[in-house]
Amino acid sequence: MAANPQRRVAAWVGAHAAQRVLPLVAAPPRFRLASRRIAEPECADVPTRHGKVKCLIYRPNPEAPLARSGVGRLPVDLHLHGGAFIVRHPRHEEYIAEYIASEVGAVVVLADYATAPQIQYPVAEEQCFDIARWIRTAAGERGWDAARMSVSGASAGAKLAINVCQQAHPGREIRLRAAALAFPVLDLSRADRTSAKKYPRISRPVQRLAIDAYVADPRARSQPLASPVFDASLADAMPPTLIITGELDTLGPEGDRLAHDLTGRGVAVTHHRLPSIDHGFTRSQASSAHAVLRMIGSHLMTNLA
Repeated sequence: MAANPQRRVAAWVGAHAAQRVLPLVAAPPRFRLASRRIAEPECADVPTRHGKVKCLIYRPNPEAPLARSGVGRLPVDLHLHGGAFIVRHPRHEEYIAEYIASEVGAVVVLADYATAPQIQYPVAEEQCFDIARWIRTAAGERGWDAARMSVSGASAGAKLAINVCQQAHPGREIRLRAAALAFPVLDLSRADRTSAKKYPRISRPVQRLAIDAYVADPRARSQPLASPVFDASLADAMPPTLIITGELDTLGPEGDRLAHDLTGRGVAVTHHRLPSIDHGFTRSQASSAHAVLRMIGSHLMTNLA
């Protein structure tokens, strides 16, 4: 059944409004926790089947643990930012990229993948996988270690990180060493989630806007790539996985279930459910943001060493 035309128009208008307003809200400087200097990132245009994608590449500080380990080539993390599949503002999560480069010692590729309403599913999923392929191919000339790759993401970016794992699995084309998922969304077939919090960040209108804007065809929303919750073989695709959820996040329960299900299927899972936390952090919750950065750093350090 085709999407309601009025809802499609509303999604188009709402998505354009979000694209104009949300990039104006910068991540609080107090979220930054990198203790070593990181140079300005290189900007690379990475070819994908849907056109070139701008990627910011952060090289690690040479004193960071995995950069000075003596192994030689550097590990690489592909980080995929959040934004409800609508907002293109990768530098909003630059504090995560800088932390990984500074405290872990991995190269971080921060991708500016395409978003709705300019494109629709599955463009972002395929772009992100193509970027992972490019990392593997470019590793030799850039001094990177293609055998030590990880993928990370927050919110919509966490789903896209899972999608990279799903697409990499069938042909074992890319062997990822770790995945780090913060506040993941796993099911784009529903927009009825609730929270104990009266006004949660990912309210029902926000859920509906993201879904209507990005996956306009309701028939596609239950496909495993659109909604990994429907992927019966997901556990086979996942490397050691860190999952961070918030007690008050409307998306929290599905992340909790993912942790439980993957663990039951034999995946090495580290799961942290943050008390009194909604979807992400407010300015007053810098200490919680720092705790999550340390969780991500520890997970990647262990699995990329």
